Amino acid sequence: MKIKDILEFLDNYGMKYNFVGNINDNIIGFSSLSNYKLGSITWIKKEDGYDSIGRPKDISLAIVQDGINVDFNNIIYTESSKEVFFSIIRHFWGKEKKVGIGKGTIISENVKMSDTVTIGCNCTIVGNISIGENTVIEHNVVIQGKVEIGDNCHIQSGVVIGIDGYGYTQNSESKKKTMIEHFGGVHIGNNVFIGSHTNIARGTIDDTLIDDGVKIAPSTHIGHNNKIGKDAAIICSTLYGSSITGDRSYITSSTIANQITIGEDTVIGMGSVVSKPIESGVIAYGIPAVTKRVNDSDL
Repeated sequence: MKIKDILEFLDNYGMKYNFVGNINDNIIGFSSLSNYKLGSITWIKKEDGYDSIGRPKDISLAIVQDGINVDFNNIIYTESSKEVFFSIIRHFWGKEKKVGIGKGTIISENVKMSDTVTIGCNCTIVGNISIGENTVIEHNVVIQGKVEIGDNCHIQSGVVIGIDGYGYTQNSESKKKTMIEHFGGVHIGNNVFIGSHTNIARGTIDDTLIDDGVKIAPSTHIGHNNKIGKDAAIICSTLYGSSITGDRSYITSSTIANQITIGEDTVIGMGSVVSKPIESGVIAYGIPAVTKRVNDSDL
Protein backbone atom coordinates (compact mmCIF):
# COMPACT_ATOMS: atom_id res chain seq x y z
CA MET A 1 0.00 0.00 0.00
CA LYS A 2 1.21 3.47 -0.87
CA ILE A 3 0.77 6.67 1.11
CA LYS A 4 -1.50 7.99 -1.62
CA ASP A 5 -3.99 5.21 -0.77
CA ILE A 6 -4.17 6.49 2.81
CA LEU A 7 -4.62 10.07 1.64
CA GLU A 8 -7.41 8.99 -0.69
CA PHE A 9 -9.18 7.33 2.25
CA LEU A 10 -8.90 10.54 4.31
CA ASP A 11 -10.24 12.60 1.41
CA ASN A 12 -13.20 10.29 0.90
CA TYR A 13 -14.18 10.65 4.56
CA GLY A 14 -13.68 14.41 4.62
CA MET A 15 -10.92 14.38 7.22
CA LYS A 16 -8.86 17.56 7.35
CA TYR A 17 -5.08 17.21 7.12
CA ASN A 18 -1.92 18.62 5.54
CA PHE A 19 0.55 16.15 3.99
CA VAL A 20 4.27 16.66 3.53
CA GLY A 21 6.34 14.01 1.76
CA ASN A 22 6.26 11.44 -1.06
CA ILE A 23 2.83 9.99 -1.81
CA ASN A 24 4.39 6.99 -3.62
CA ASP A 25 6.29 5.60 -0.63
CA ASN A 26 5.08 2.19 0.59
CA ILE A 27 3.51 1.46 4.00
CA ILE A 28 3.34 -2.15 5.20
CA GLY A 29 1.55 -1.87 8.55
CA PHE A 30 1.23 0.16 11.74
CA SER A 31 3.09 0.36 15.04
CA SER A 32 3.34 2.40 18.22
CA LEU A 33 5.87 5.20 18.48
CA SER A 34 7.73 3.55 21.36
CA ASN A 35 8.08 0.26 19.43
CA TYR A 36 8.30 1.65 15.93
CA LYS A 37 8.71 -0.76 12.99
CA LEU A 38 10.34 0.51 9.82
CA GLY A 39 7.86 0.85 6.96
CA SER A 40 4.85 1.36 9.22
CA ILE A 41 2.56 4.27 10.06
CA THR A 42 2.59 5.62 13.62
CA TRP A 43 1.04 8.42 15.70
CA ILE A 44 2.69 11.36 17.46
CA LYS A 45 0.40 13.31 19.75
CA LYS A 46 2.95 15.15 21.91
CA GLU A 47 6.46 16.33 21.12
CA ASP A 48 7.88 15.04 24.41
CA GLY A 49 6.89 11.52 23.33
CA TYR A 50 8.95 11.97 20.15
CA ASP A 51 11.80 13.49 22.16
CA SER A 52 11.79 10.56 24.61
CA ILE A 53 12.79 8.09 21.89
CA GLY A 54 15.59 10.29 20.54
CA ARG A 55 13.74 12.07 17.71
CA PRO A 56 14.39 9.32 15.09
CA LYS A 57 14.54 10.31 11.42
CA ASP A 58 13.76 6.90 9.91
CA ILE A 59 9.99 6.97 10.47
CA SER A 60 8.22 6.07 7.22
CA LEU A 61 4.94 7.89 7.97
CA ALA A 62 3.35 9.46 11.03
CA ILE A 63 0.07 11.10 11.91
CA VAL A 64 1.26 14.20 13.78
CA GLN A 65 -0.72 16.60 15.93
CA ASP A 66 -0.65 20.13 14.53
CA GLY A 67 2.08 22.28 16.05
CA ILE A 68 4.60 19.49 16.70
CA ASN A 69 8.06 19.62 15.08
CA VAL A 70 9.43 16.32 13.73
CA ASP A 71 12.57 15.33 11.83
CA PHE A 72 11.45 12.91 9.10
CA ASN A 73 10.00 13.17 5.62
CA ASN A 74 6.44 11.78 5.41
CA ILE A 75 4.03 13.58 7.74
CA ILE A 76 0.25 13.90 7.94
CA TYR A 77 -0.46 16.95 10.11
CA THR A 78 -3.94 17.25 11.61
CA GLU A 79 -5.80 18.76 14.56
CA SER A 80 -7.43 15.37 15.18
CA SER A 81 -4.41 13.06 15.17
CA LYS A 82 -5.97 10.35 17.36
CA GLU A 83 -9.15 10.14 15.30
CA VAL A 84 -7.25 10.14 12.01
CA PHE A 85 -4.71 7.50 13.08
CA PHE A 86 -7.23 5.02 14.44
CA SER A 87 -9.58 5.58 11.50
CA ILE A 88 -6.75 4.63 9.16
CA ILE A 89 -5.72 1.45 10.96
CA ARG A 90 -9.34 0.38 11.44
CA HIS A 91 -10.04 0.85 7.73
CA PHE A 92 -6.93 -0.87 6.36
CA TRP A 93 -6.11 -3.43 9.08
CA GLY A 94 -9.26 -3.83 11.20
CA LYS A 95 -10.94 -7.17 11.86
CA GLU A 96 -13.49 -8.24 9.28
CA LYS A 97 -16.93 -8.44 10.85
CA LYS A 98 -18.54 -11.89 10.75
CA VAL A 99 -22.33 -11.74 10.88
CA GLY A 100 -24.08 -14.62 12.62
CA ILE A 101 -25.01 -16.26 15.92
CA GLY A 102 -22.53 -18.23 18.02
CA LYS A 103 -22.92 -21.66 19.59
CA GLY A 104 -24.96 -22.04 22.77
CA THR A 105 -26.86 -18.76 22.33
CA ILE A 106 -30.56 -18.71 23.23
CA ILE A 107 -32.85 -16.17 21.53
CA SER A 108 -36.57 -16.12 22.27
CA GLU A 109 -39.12 -16.03 19.45
CA ASN A 110 -40.29 -12.47 20.14
CA VAL A 111 -36.83 -10.93 19.68
CA LYS A 112 -36.69 -8.67 16.64
CA MET A 113 -33.33 -8.03 15.07
CA SER A 114 -31.68 -7.17 11.79
CA ASP A 115 -29.94 -9.87 9.80
CA THR A 116 -26.80 -7.72 10.04
CA VAL A 117 -26.51 -8.33 13.81
CA THR A 118 -23.59 -10.37 15.17
CA ILE A 119 -24.06 -12.37 18.40
CA GLY A 120 -21.36 -14.40 20.12
CA CYS A 121 -21.48 -17.72 21.97
CA ASN A 122 -23.49 -18.57 25.11
CA CYS A 123 -25.66 -15.45 25.13
CA THR A 124 -29.21 -15.31 26.50
CA ILE A 125 -31.54 -12.85 24.76
CA VAL A 126 -35.07 -13.35 26.03
CA GLY A 127 -38.01 -10.94 26.10
CA ASN A 128 -39.53 -8.10 24.13
CA ILE A 129 -36.22 -7.09 22.62
CA SER A 130 -35.26 -5.29 19.41
CA ILE A 131 -31.71 -4.99 18.07
CA GLY A 132 -30.80 -2.60 15.25
CA GLU A 133 -28.59 -2.76 12.18
CA ASN A 134 -24.91 -3.75 12.40
CA THR A 135 -24.89 -4.17 16.17
CA VAL A 136 -22.29 -6.53 17.65
CA ILE A 137 -22.96 -8.53 20.83
CA GLU A 138 -19.98 -10.51 22.12
CA HIS A 139 -19.96 -13.70 24.22
CA ASN A 140 -21.83 -14.50 27.47
CA VAL A 141 -24.14 -11.50 27.32
CA VAL A 142 -27.58 -11.53 29.02
CA ILE A 143 -30.35 -9.27 27.67
CA GLN A 144 -33.81 -9.75 29.12
CA GLY A 145 -37.17 -8.08 29.62
CA LYS A 146 -38.08 -5.05 27.53
CA VAL A 147 -34.96 -3.74 25.78
CA GLU A 148 -34.42 -1.64 22.65
CA ILE A 149 -30.91 -1.49 21.19
CA GLY A 150 -30.18 0.82 18.25
CA ASP A 151 -27.95 0.59 15.20
CA ASN A 152 -24.16 0.21 15.18
CA CYS A 153 -23.84 -0.62 18.88
CA HIS A 154 -21.07 -2.76 20.37
CA ILE A 155 -21.73 -4.76 23.52
CA GLN A 156 -18.72 -6.57 24.97
CA SER A 157 -18.62 -9.94 26.71
CA GLY A 158 -20.22 -10.42 30.10
CA VAL A 159 -22.66 -7.49 29.91
CA VAL A 160 -26.08 -7.82 31.60
CA ILE A 161 -28.94 -5.60 30.39
CA GLY A 162 -32.54 -5.47 31.59
CA ILE A 163 -32.53 -7.15 35.01
CA ASP A 164 -34.46 -5.60 37.89
CA GLY A 165 -32.58 -2.94 39.79
CA TYR A 166 -32.16 -2.76 43.55
CA GLY A 167 -35.29 -1.36 45.14
CA TYR A 168 -37.53 -2.46 47.97
CA THR A 169 -40.38 -1.49 50.27
CA GLN A 170 -40.02 -1.78 54.02
CA ASN A 171 -42.72 -2.56 56.55
CA SER A 172 -42.87 0.27 59.07
CA GLU A 173 -43.27 -2.07 62.02
CA SER A 174 -41.39 -5.28 61.24
CA LYS A 175 -38.73 -3.59 59.04
CA LYS A 176 -39.12 -6.52 56.67
CA LYS A 177 -37.93 -5.66 53.19
CA THR A 178 -39.75 -6.73 50.00
CA MET A 179 -38.03 -6.30 46.65
CA ILE A 180 -39.88 -4.16 44.10
CA GLU A 181 -40.79 -5.76 40.79
CA HIS A 182 -39.67 -3.58 37.87
CA PHE A 183 -41.99 -2.87 34.93
CA GLY A 184 -39.89 -0.52 32.81
CA GLY A 185 -37.29 -1.41 30.23
CA VAL A 186 -33.99 -0.19 28.81
CA HIS A 187 -33.66 2.01 25.74
CA ILE A 188 -30.22 2.16 24.12
CA GLY A 189 -29.67 4.53 21.19
CA ASN A 190 -27.42 4.26 18.14
CA ASN A 191 -23.62 4.03 18.14
CA VAL A 192 -23.42 3.06 21.81
CA PHE A 193 -20.45 1.14 23.25
CA ILE A 194 -20.92 -0.93 26.42
CA GLY A 195 -17.78 -2.41 27.98
CA SER A 196 -17.42 -5.88 29.49
CA HIS A 197 -19.02 -6.77 32.84
CA THR A 198 -21.31 -3.74 32.79
CA ASN A 199 -24.77 -4.02 34.35
CA ILE A 200 -27.68 -1.87 33.14
CA ALA A 201 -30.86 -2.20 35.21
CA ARG A 202 -34.33 -1.77 33.75
CA GLY A 203 -36.52 1.07 34.97
CA THR A 204 -39.04 0.59 37.73
CA ILE A 205 -41.91 2.10 35.69
CA ASP A 206 -40.33 4.24 32.96
CA ASP A 207 -37.33 3.04 30.94
CA THR A 208 -33.67 3.46 31.75
CA LEU A 209 -32.39 5.63 28.89
CA ILE A 210 -28.96 5.59 27.21
CA ASP A 211 -28.86 8.05 24.34
CA ASP A 212 -26.99 8.00 21.01
CA GLY A 213 -23.22 7.89 21.04
CA VAL A 214 -22.77 7.03 24.73
CA LYS A 215 -19.58 5.16 25.61
CA ILE A 216 -19.52 3.03 28.77
CA ALA A 217 -16.25 1.49 29.99
CA PRO A 218 -16.01 -2.01 31.54
CA SER A 219 -17.22 -2.78 35.06
CA THR A 220 -19.77 0.03 35.22
CA HIS A 221 -23.13 -0.14 37.00
CA ILE A 222 -26.07 1.84 35.57
CA GLY A 223 -28.91 1.80 38.09
CA HIS A 224 -32.62 1.78 37.32
CA ASN A 225 -34.24 4.91 35.82
CA ASN A 226 -30.93 6.50 34.82
CA LYS A 227 -30.90 8.92 31.90
CA ILE A 228 -27.56 9.31 30.12
CA GLY A 229 -27.37 12.03 27.47
CA LYS A 230 -25.90 11.97 23.98
CA ASP A 231 -22.17 11.30 23.58
CA ALA A 232 -21.56 11.05 27.33
CA ALA A 233 -18.69 8.85 28.56
CA ILE A 234 -19.02 6.73 31.71
CA ILE A 235 -15.75 5.12 32.80
CA CYS A 236 -15.69 2.34 35.42
CA SER A 237 -18.27 4.09 37.61
CA THR A 238 -21.38 3.41 39.67
CA LEU A 239 -24.50 5.41 38.88
CA TYR A 240 -27.25 4.79 41.42
CA GLY A 241 -30.93 4.93 40.56
CA SER A 242 -32.64 7.86 38.81
CA SER A 243 -29.51 9.91 38.20
CA ILE A 244 -29.27 12.10 35.09
CA THR A 245 -26.07 12.64 33.11
CA GLY A 246 -26.08 15.48 30.59
CA ASP A 247 -24.97 15.36 26.96
CA ARG A 248 -21.22 15.04 26.39
CA SER A 249 -20.39 14.76 30.08
CA TYR A 250 -17.47 12.62 31.24
CA ILE A 251 -17.56 10.58 34.46
CA THR A 252 -14.50 8.60 35.45
CA SER A 253 -14.17 6.02 38.27
CA SER A 254 -16.76 7.76 40.43
CA THR A 255 -19.90 7.09 42.43
CA ILE A 256 -23.04 9.07 41.58
CA ALA A 257 -25.74 9.10 44.27
CA ASN A 258 -29.37 8.40 43.43
CA GLN A 259 -31.51 11.19 41.93
CA ILE A 260 -28.48 13.39 41.20
CA THR A 261 -28.29 15.50 38.03
CA ILE A 262 -24.98 16.22 36.28
CA GLY A 263 -25.21 18.93 33.63
CA GLU A 264 -24.01 18.93 30.04
CA ASP A 265 -20.30 19.13 29.09
CA THR A 266 -19.22 18.45 32.66
CA VAL A 267 -16.26 16.36 33.83
CA ILE A 268 -16.39 14.37 37.08
CA GLY A 269 -12.81 13.61 38.14
CA MET A 270 -11.45 10.24 39.16
CA GLY A 271 -12.47 8.82 42.53
CA SER A 272 -15.26 11.30 43.23
CA VAL A 273 -18.47 10.82 45.19
CA VAL A 274 -21.23 13.01 43.74
CA SER A 275 -23.89 13.61 46.37
CA LYS A 276 -25.22 16.96 45.14
CA PRO A 277 -26.15 18.22 41.64
CA ILE A 278 -23.30 19.49 39.44
CA GLU A 279 -23.96 22.25 36.93
CA SER A 280 -23.15 22.23 33.21
CA GLY A 281 -19.76 23.08 31.74
CA VAL A 282 -17.53 22.52 34.76
CA ILE A 283 -14.88 20.19 36.17
CA ALA A 284 -15.82 18.76 39.57
CA TYR A 285 -14.13 16.22 41.82
CA GLY A 286 -13.54 15.18 45.40
CA ILE A 287 -15.43 13.53 48.27
CA PRO A 288 -17.95 15.01 48.13
CA ALA A 289 -17.48 16.32 44.60
CA VAL A 290 -17.50 20.10 44.24
CA THR A 291 -16.99 22.37 41.25
CA LYS A 292 -13.35 23.35 40.80
CA ARG A 293 -13.27 25.30 37.56
CA VAL A 294 -14.83 25.81 34.13
CA ASN A 295 -14.42 22.83 31.81
CA ASP A 296 -11.90 23.79 29.14
CA SER A 297 -10.69 20.23 28.52
CA ASP A 298 -11.05 18.20 25.33
CA LEU A 299 -12.07 14.74 26.54
